[in-house]
Amino acid sequence: MKKIILFFILLSLFACSKSVPKFNGEEAFSFLQKQCDLGPRYPGSEEIVLCRNLIKSILSENNAEVEEQKFTAEIDGKEFEGVNIIGKMYPEMSRRILLGAHYDTRPWADKEEDENLRDKPILGANDGASGVAVLLELAAILSRNEPQIFGVDLVFFDLEDMGTYSVKGSWSLGANYFVNHFSGIKPEKVIIVDMIGDKDLNIKIEYFSYHNSPTLVNEVWNIAKKLDFPEFKTKIEKAIEDDHIPFIHAGFDAIDIIDFDYPYWHTLQDTPDKCSAHSLYVVGQTLTNLIYRER
Repeated sequence: MKKIILFFILLSLFACSKSVPKFNGEEAFSFLQKQCDLGPRYPGSEEIVLCRNLIKSILSENNAEVEEQKFTAEIDGKEFEGVNIIGKMYPEMSRRILLGAHYDTRPWADKEEDENLRDKPILGANDGASGVAVLLELAAILSRNEPQIFGVDLVFFDLEDMGTYSVKGSWSLGANYFVNHFSGIKPEKVIIVDMIGDKDLNIKIEYFSYHNSPTLVNEVWNIAKKLDFPEFKTKIEKAIEDDHIPFIHAGFDAIDIIDFDYPYWHTLQDTPDKCSAHSLYVVGQTLTNLIYRER
């Protein structure tokens, strides 16, 4: 009888040790701040090079297998060099989840009310840094906690935010290049995170995501519901051209987690004080549960 009791105690302890890790929103916010401390990180700037180095350094510190994917894109007759950064966590695992975010920022504050300010580059605390911050904290979690089902590919896309509103296909150039040159194990789930740091976080279901991958949308939103995160709304709303679109066109199971109702979008006011560690935690913990809940 004592042996049976001991067995169940050990089983209980084992189960507890395999619980879902805690996502640290404060640590993620520090990654957001570090990016913004560099300044605007638009293509062709010294700051975007520094940001690449920061991302690669943090990935390496957390035992990721780091790759750079260099490419060239022409925008308005001018050639730009882009670099996608890929951090593979547990590359030996055959089942994969891909999590992506763009790290470049908008070169022009074209949504500023004052026309004289519209040629200034934005800091991109929410539009750029927030998604990257969540992925970097996930790298730290993954380095300390080996998942049992899925290996994770963390992809940081360049040249997402150089688009022209009226020109279809002028956005998400890094993601488009990544998909067109994809090789290796196809991920079972692709999730893009963008603009998820807003203090007033409201994440509605993006139209293309639900139309293409309703099962994955429901899986993620149900996790958020079980975690009691009211920031995830069940309303299907805007169709948004973001880094998930190239994946959808190529037949991947892909969705976008984005709060597009952000009054500081593409303005000089997109700064860290408009963001919160709690918002990063909400999204980060949801993704952490997605990765680890099938232990």
